[in-house]
Amino acid sequence: MEKNVFHPANNGPAEQAPAPSRSFVIPVLDMSPHSPYSIQTLLNDLSRIQGEVICIFNSNETFTQLKDHPRIDKYCYNKLNAGVSRSWNIGINMAEARSVFIMNADLHVLPLAIEQLESYLYELPNAVMVGPQGTHLDFRNLRIVQYFEKGGFDKPIRTHDVSGFFFALHLERFLKYKLCFDVRYSPCFMEEWDMGMQVIEAGLACYAVPVHGFEHEWGISSEKDDRPINYFGRTIYRNGIIRSNREKFRMKWFGTEQ
Repeated sequence: MEKNVFHPANNGPAEQAPAPSRSFVIPVLDMSPHSPYSIQTLLNDLSRIQGEVICIFNSNETFTQLKDHPRIDKYCYNKLNAGVSRSWNIGINMAEARSVFIMNADLHVLPLAIEQLESYLYELPNAVMVGPQGTHLDFRNLRIVQYFEKGGFDKPIRTHDVSGFFFALHLERFLKYKLCFDVRYSPCFMEEWDMGMQVIEAGLACYAVPVHGFEHEWGISSEKDDRPINYFGRTIYRNGIIRSNREKFRMKWFGTEQ
């Protein structure tokens, strides 16, 4: 049973604080050395935008530097890098707003982009996820058929997924249909495609929507070299993760291996 809270001035029950209007979920591993933007510049952007900020810290260095930042409302500290899916799930579970925005730490965002995403999220039929970039996919053959990116389209397009660097969730629908990012794809790659399949099975929809007022430079997702990644204290490599997760995706959804 929930306890009553009393205000010391009048001994009456204290008013409950209203739920936040939006939740911003930001996994943070480092200071984004490959980009002109970082978690510090993103927090500065969000100082002009209403909503709770939830950081998922995946290293002690960034946690130590930023845990007392005035724009961070909630945080989770992971001593080791927990990967993308786990970080998103943790942040979503901490979120209290009806609109949840997932953001890369190296995103630059203006209020206009948030307002546009949120408007589309509640206007489009059965929308559970909307983002400024997404794809049409040949899931069975693990192939991108068409990629919709910023400046390349001028009206909402129903897609098979949305790009994970910046998207908005309709939290009520997301939870009602028991959607959850599959941690078997940790630390990264294929979690967006897997969610796209979950959304289709639930009878819901993802959309790429024409949004302005943001900047983002691709990091590990666009790199060609076999970059090492520290995951839960052990070193694994980019190319091996991609190969392994593609096979996991095939087995989960089609019961076949390549």
